[in-house]
Amino acid sequence: MSEGDSEFEHTEDLGEYTTIIVRVRRDDAGRLSGVVERRTGEKVRFHGLETLGRAVATLLESAQGDHP
Repeated sequence: MSEGDSEFEHTEDLGEYTTIIVRVRRDDAGRLSGVVERRTGEKVRFHGLETLGRAVATLLESAQGDHP
């Protein structure tokens, strides 16, 4: 990949950022689980990589409610 290549889309207006923290653990069987947390302390648990995106989306939706 060259310097300008990225799998993520870049935008001019990034708007406001929401800070989230993702804590992930892998158990002995290789399963992932963890917590996605906002700086406000709000947390959403997830079990399995396929549910991580939904956990992030849940927090982002609640963050929209914080801003008029």
